[in-house]
Amino acid sequence: MGFFMLQKILNENIHNILKEKVGYDKINEIRLRENSPVVVIVDGQAYFLGQNGLTLTKKFAITATKQMLEDIVYKASEFSIYAVNEELKQGYLVIGNGVRIGVGGMFVMDNGNIKTIRDFSSLNIRIPHKVKGCCLSVFDKLTYDKTIYNTLIVSPPGQGKTTLLRDFAYQLCEKDYMMNLLILDERGEIAGKNNNLEVGAFCDVLSFCNKKTGFLHGIRSMNPHAIFTDELGDIEDFDAIKFASNCGVKIVATIHAENIEQLKRKPHFEIICKVFDRYVFLEPNGKVGKIAGVYNRNFSKV
Repeated sequence: MGFFMLQKILNENIHNILKEKVGYDKINEIRLRENSPVVVIVDGQAYFLGQNGLTLTKKFAITATKQMLEDIVYKASEFSIYAVNEELKQGYLVIGNGVRIGVGGMFVMDNGNIKTIRDFSSLNIRIPHKVKGCCLSVFDKLTYDKTIYNTLIVSPPGQGKTTLLRDFAYQLCEKDYMMNLLILDERGEIAGKNNNLEVGAFCDVLSFCNKKTGFLHGIRSMNPHAIFTDELGDIEDFDAIKFASNCGVKIVATIHAENIEQLKRKPHFEIICKVFDRYVFLEPNGKVGKIAGVYNRNFSKV
């Protein structure tokens, strides 16, 4: 998925090594830092990238150059940084098939507002994977009477939350639950840019808008039975899910935390515990997407 887009933006040598000696289907992230070794994340494990593929030996690694980083950003923007500046100001670019490029560099500020990012110094290329059936082991614990529980998927970054969320939506459609599902895809990672990741026949998609706007517009215009969204963060996100829940709309969302104790320390936990009925925790240090347990609203395992 997205391999053609990666071919368009990556250095030819790196692309050929990844394609022929590693396999894009195994890769979660590609990390490039100026004047540092190229790092590839496979199933949650970090490796250096050498001419012969993955290696744990730093001296065999390919070094990312400033020019390499700049070339990737310019190609990803289709050679128009201005055209993608609104995305850049949020710290990322999205290309085809939900591939997201996190961008580090120098922030240019104006009266406390971000104008742009320049002098790119690090890139994190995240590659989404459609893993059909990855939610089936917990599907029955998240559904009842042809509807779903309000569900929060919890893990540290990069452990497969979005993959599980996407597959849950897909499986609901495949099993003919006849629910209108609204995918609120702020960063183009759930359904992909131009909605080119398969999420199911009963899914409507709102892309690249914040949760406050997306929830309000989506409920008014699309009449969803459930809203799927990624990465709850600030108070506006939690106000949005509270608003949707009070409208009778089911919520499936993700959040960053390693365990129950960390989740309970979240600033807006009082809203979380009122909205959600099920919590799916992924293994924080295991294979990507591995489920550690499902809990009810009282945090008893189900």
